[in-house]
Amino acid sequence: MADVFISYSSKDERLARFVHDHLGAENVSVFLASTSIELGQRWSPEILRNLNIAKWVIFLASRHACASPYVQQELGAAIAANKTLIPVIWDITPSELPGWVSQYQALNIANKSITEVQSEVSGIAKRIRAKKADGLALFGLIIAGLVIANKK
Repeated sequence: MADVFISYSSKDERLARFVHDHLGAENVSVFLASTSIELGQRWSPEILRNLNIAKWVIFLASRHACASPYVQQELGAAIAANKTLIPVIWDITPSELPGWVSQYQALNIANKSITEVQSEVSGIAKRIRAKKADGLALFGLIIAGLVIANKK
């Protein structure tokens, strides 16, 4: 089950794989269509299923991605489902983000070194792991409460 869904244009595949690989190295489960969909599987159902499962969406917001109708659909679904959305920009400004996405704080990686970008990705991974741990702790408390209530 993926924690993160990466929304991107195939023209930005190199950066998408970079983010995918670095989040994976930080023990975060990531869905990236080009690497996560097995041979012979249909793209659309797998993309929608994984978008629904993930709690976080990283939007690689290049000019190409902003112009893609498929990416626009993914973003609309992410916003409608109240996912945590992180736009990542480098060849546009925050004011050029499309529609509803412009209300989200973007990570600007323009003019950053590879090391700085890796550090930013590590910071995102840390936030995801912390939120996931909080959710698991809450789930554990609920289960413990149910067990105690059933013993009474």
